Amino acid sequence: MLAKEILNNDFVPLQPTSPVSAALAKMDAWQTSSVPVVESITNKLVGHILFEDVADRVDESSPISDLEIRTPIYTLENQHIFEVARQMLQHEVRILSVIDHSDAYLGVIEKKNVLEALTNMLNVTVDGSVITVQMAKSDFTLSELVHLIETEEARILGLTVEPSKDLEPFLEVSIKVNTQETSAITSSLRRHGYLVTTSNRADLVQIDLSTRADELMRYLDV
Repeated sequence: MLAKEILNNDFVPLQPTSPVSAALAKMDAWQTSSVPVVESITNKLVGHILFEDVADRVDESSPISDLEIRTPIYTLENQHIFEVARQMLQHEVRILSVIDHSDAYLGVIEKKNVLEALTNMLNVTVDGSVITVQMAKSDFTLSELVHLIETEEARILGLTVEPSKDLEPFLEVSIKVNTQETSAITSSLRRHGYLVTTSNRADLVQIDLSTRADELMRYLDV
């Protein structure tokens, strides 16, 4: 999924001539501490204003051009959603501007849109089961895992990879499959030397894959 697919065109950015009061009102309405600033004639993203820049301004009628407009924070329209999430985490923002190849402002992406997209990509709401496999980083390969699972007439709906909390340098690979009966799959994986740490039906889908989205939500909740 690309940035342009979850673009919000309803957000109207500030202009250099916008008063401080407009910045404060927009931050309050959108629950954000950062608002993009766009040049009205060229439609170019020129920077952003933080809440700390305007919070103590006595004269709220003064234009934001009187302030130090900060360096633009943005993502390109063709960036993958993973890169969008990385940018939000890096800059600790709830909304992120999107520009095209000519640096023209297109709109913003909200934190909630990123979370919804990730949830859909992980198929969190689709019925199925989650199998967690632990393996050394040097042994990690998707091709064999996919082959073994599909050999048992199952399909992979979602997959996450993270460092093991208990063992280094091991990985924990959580795989969501489209069946609630996983005994044949786990038996096959164990026969081929994989350490299956959990094998659960649909009741653990929310505890596993959904937790990944919840963790990201906490990271983005700035």
